[in-house]
Amino acid sequence: MTRTQKTQPGSGQTRKIRRFSLPIGVRLSLAFMVIILLTGLIGLLAIQQFSSLTNTTTELNAHDLPEAIALVHLRSLLYRQRDLEHSLLTGDSLNHDQSSTSAQQGATTENELQHFSTVAPVNTPEPTPTTSANTAQSKQTQQTLSELAFVLKDIDGDRQHLLAFESPNQRNVNAKDFPLVHKVADGVLKMRALSERIQALIKQEQFAQARALDLKQQEPLRLATIGAVTQLVTIEQSEAANVAAQAQQESGRSTLFVFALTALCLLLSIILAIIITRSLTRPLGVLLDTTEAIAAGNLNVASQVARSDEIGRLAAAFDKMRVSLRSMIASLSLERQQTQAIIDATADGVIVVDGAYKIVTCNPAAEHVSGWPAKEAIGKYCWEVLGFKETSVQEAEAHEPLSQLLAALQTRSEQSFLEMPITSRSGQERWLAISCAPMPLPEREAEPHMVIGLHDISQLKAVEQVKSDFVAMVSHELRAPLTTVTGSVEMLSLLDPATDPDAYHEVLSILDQQTRRLRQVVEEVLQLTRFDAGRLEVCLQPLSLAGFLRSVREKVHAEWISNDHWIILREPAEEVLVWADSGLLEIVLRNLFDNAHKYTPQGTAIEVEMEVITSTGQLEIRVIDHGPGIPEDQLEHIFERFSRGNQSSYHWTRGYGLGLYIARELMLAQNGTIRAEHRKPGACFVLSLWLVTDDTVSFGMEAEQSNVEEQGNLI
Repeated sequence: MTRTQKTQPGSGQTRKIRRFSLPIGVRLSLAFMVIILLTGLIGLLAIQQFSSLTNTTTELNAHDLPEAIALVHLRSLLYRQRDLEHSLLTGDSLNHDQSSTSAQQGATTENELQHFSTVAPVNTPEPTPTTSANTAQSKQTQQTLSELAFVLKDIDGDRQHLLAFESPNQRNVNAKDFPLVHKVADGVLKMRALSERIQALIKQEQFAQARALDLKQQEPLRLATIGAVTQLVTIEQSEAANVAAQAQQESGRSTLFVFALTALCLLLSIILAIIITRSLTRPLGVLLDTTEAIAAGNLNVASQVARSDEIGRLAAAFDKMRVSLRSMIASLSLERQQTQAIIDATADGVIVVDGAYKIVTCNPAAEHVSGWPAKEAIGKYCWEVLGFKETSVQEAEAHEPLSQLLAALQTRSEQSFLEMPITSRSGQERWLAISCAPMPLPEREAEPHMVIGLHDISQLKAVEQVKSDFVAMVSHELRAPLTTVTGSVEMLSLLDPATDPDAYHEVLSILDQQTRRLRQVVEEVLQLTRFDAGRLEVCLQPLSLAGFLRSVREKVHAEWISNDHWIILREPAEEVLVWADSGLLEIVLRNLFDNAHKYTPQGTAIEVEMEVITSTGQLEIRVIDHGPGIPEDQLEHIFERFSRGNQSSYHWTRGYGLGLYIARELMLAQNGTIRAEHRKPGACFVLSLWLVTDDTVSFGMEAEQSNVEEQGNLI
């Protein structure tokens, strides 16, 4: 078993862990065997200690206490013998209560016994009972003799027991006890012999000789024997107390020893358990920390448990799994990021809905199309972000446009397509080409999610409508003059200039007017094709603007048949020269005048103002009418191709939305600009051209040379 340094997961610190080469099962078995051996050692030592204590207790119970009890019993019998013999000698009856009292007073001192012997009666006259009294006395004497025989028998039994306790062949014989025991045994034998002689004399009614024998021989021997018994009782009680104290001490020492040994073994078992537990929990703790770090998303943390046992193999397998998982997650994350980047970068909106047709996620293009941020759109029905107010599936099914969308969403096995108009959150109307396709999901999902693709075809729809309107308008603009021209030609064939010159010239005037109208339409269409082909011819020259505007005004007035509109020209005080192409500028002014003539009420004038902007070196021409005006939200769109703005039916006029577009392109070709300003009422178009100054002469020549080179390249 060795130690190694290891980095703690999630930190830069290192800590030491143990390496074990033994398998975990072998280590646990060895630990359990050590604990079992320690427990067995405790049991053996405890048995040894308590065996010694048992021997001491056995000696106390088997020798000392029985011997002390036998001595006390012997002393009581000796007192009983004395009482019975005195009863025989004196002729008094001794009842059982008196005998019991004498037996309980066995602790009488030797001096009391000696005093008792000195008061024995001397020369006591013998009673002379009557016949009946003699008979009762004889019965009493027989009973006493019989009881005395039993007492002597018990005394002899106690003497034998006492000799058995103090046998010379026993190892525990005390040197002090042995002489006293034999003294008591000899005294008991002698007292028995004397008692038998006294009983024989009493039976022969020789009371005087019996009392003399008792007083001279029996009583002193009895006192000596009782004294020896008392000494033995005292000695045995002292020995029993010593043995009990020794047993108590040995018991305390054994208990303390067993307790100390148990505590030591318990401590060793705890240390061993801690070592084994730490050898298992520390690497498991490292694996747990690594698992928590991986669960938190950190797949770069390695367990680094260098062991060869089962935990080491588990850690190695865990590291392999972690590396494989990290590689797999990195690959999936890269693919997900790539897919998400593709979805976010696509110009088409993508919405994912669940089985209840509620939005799960959407890309930025869908946010732009619908006007709903993703955070607010998630959880709503897909048709709600498309501008529909229905808040349930039943209401959506009852709505005609939504029924087609629901039918496409309910077709979960194949892709479906439809086109429908929507209204964004900002109120803008759009046309969308919608595609619906099922998204594969795990089997646990009851219904797969659906992917809705949103392709904005509003511009295509608008172009289609504009093209349709343009074709219709151009057809109308061509058909009407052609019809008039055809009719005029037929009338010319019928009229004679000599006979009806007025009618003839009127028809020629109508024919000329309609021919110019046809030429204007064709010219605008040709200008449009020139813009697209890049073949516009531009010739910038200094142009006197006041005289040019007067000339254009006269031409326009001559072309207008009625006099319900007129042009007011406000000229500057000084002559102003600008860089312009007179032909292109005339087309621009004619388009503006024609546009004002269409939208200006009858009986109103069209105003033309000129203003020199000294700070910029330009001249601004303002064409002002008093018509319905241009809404502010359309000021930037009216110069687009085919754009005619939103008009009510009352103010509808013919046109195909190319005039202002051509005007802008022609002004840009002359290095000028055109813009529209909002007025109430009416509209104002502002043309900006560069003034001819010393600084702009070279500019005009360079621009002219550039235009010539471009035309040469195109040719």
